Amino acid sequence: MRTRTGYLVKRGQVYYAGWTVAGKKFLKSTGCRNRRDAEPVLRKLMQPLALGDEIAVLESVKGRIEGRTAELARIEDERTPPLTIRAAWTAYKAAPNRPDSGPRTLSDYEGYLTAFDDWLEATHPAARALRDVTPAIAAEYAGHLTARGLSANSYNKHCFFLELLFRTLKEPARLTANPWEGIRRKRVVSNSRRELTVEELRAVCAAAEGELRLLLAVGLYTGLRLGDAATLRWAEVDLVRRFIRRIPNKTARRKPVPITIPLHASLHSMLADAAAGERAEYVLPETATLYARSRAAVSKRIQQHFEKCGIKTHAPGTGGRGGGQPRAVVEVGFHSLRHSFVSLCREANAPLSVVESIVGHASPAMTRHYSHVSEMAATAAVAALPAVLADAGEQATPAPTMAPDGQLEALRAKLADLAARLNADTWAAIKEELTALALA
Repeated sequence: MRTRTGYLVKRGQVYYAGWTVAGKKFLKSTGCRNRRDAEPVLRKLMQPLALGDEIAVLESVKGRIEGRTAELARIEDERTPPLTIRAAWTAYKAAPNRPDSGPRTLSDYEGYLTAFDDWLEATHPAARALRDVTPAIAAEYAGHLTARGLSANSYNKHCFFLELLFRTLKEPARLTANPWEGIRRKRVVSNSRRELTVEELRAVCAAAEGELRLLLAVGLYTGLRLGDAATLRWAEVDLVRRFIRRIPNKTARRKPVPITIPLHASLHSMLADAAAGERAEYVLPETATLYARSRAAVSKRIQQHFEKCGIKTHAPGTGGRGGGQPRAVVEVGFHSLRHSFVSLCREANAPLSVVESIVGHASPAMTRHYSHVSEMAATAAVAALPAVLADAGEQATPAPTMAPDGQLEALRAKLADLAARLNADTWAAIKEELTALALA
């Protein structure tokens, strides 16, 4: 080991500074005749050498610390193994700091993690723990998602969840950084479903049979989304008062407020045909069972029916099966019936506030605006829809009336006028008119 020492030696009348480095002696004049004056000079000459010794000592200590740290990490890994990708899902669900996601979202999240784990095992088999995933691996997986042809929305959902997972499990996984933070999201261009024409609606409804025909009728005459229509319960259907009252799945967790939908005469007739003894929990039991098992299977069945009726469900030039074909862009599906419901209501001059109260709206401002929409105004809006489900020569069952035709027409005209004038400012006055009309 290298040693350094310093000392003073007097030669003649002058003191010299002497030191030894690795056994070799060095002498340098201090220029001082007095020992007291020579000592500060010696200390100054020895400072760089003393610093070198300190650095060497510190480097030695650093090496021992790093070695000890590695040893402690190894012992910690043996005592508490690092969190693996495969075990991450259980840890995520149990994490108290994760978002309160619904069952459907959690199911999607689990699928995203499974897909990443399968890819990681095939491409980076040595990276089995969360802390083994580097920014380079994250970027490589993002490229893999793009190569798979995922939509921008699906791509963003995968990356968002993986970033959320690593952020949520940062402490139990002993992560020092989140490798997904540098992955940029893609710009999403929404592709709205188009509404179907009355001719198209007649074609798909005439060709449908069994539960599919009733499912299409529910979608068309209520504007319900697929999940709400497929899982509609008899307890939510009031055939006597001719209303459906249901809390939409989309807002059930955040805002469990039910929407009330009047029953169109055609839909009422179809629902009434079901014998009371055959009414179990669900209006469409087979569809509800299939939907619980695979939402995609129900959507696919509907799109196949549309295709069979000559309606193209994908945008032109998309949805091909060959290599290099653009990703399928769905233009027509069950959600098209919701668009058709809104369009037909508006074509029948139903006020926008009435239509939005029927289909439901997420905006608190709009909710306040249409919260005073009367059941009579909503009924008038739905009653104005065409009976597209009636077969040739078949008339939809009309709602029972107690008035002659002339009085009925006058009543309809009056109701249409009241509905057209209905808004947040006039609802109180119109309510009085409706009350008077009901008592007349």
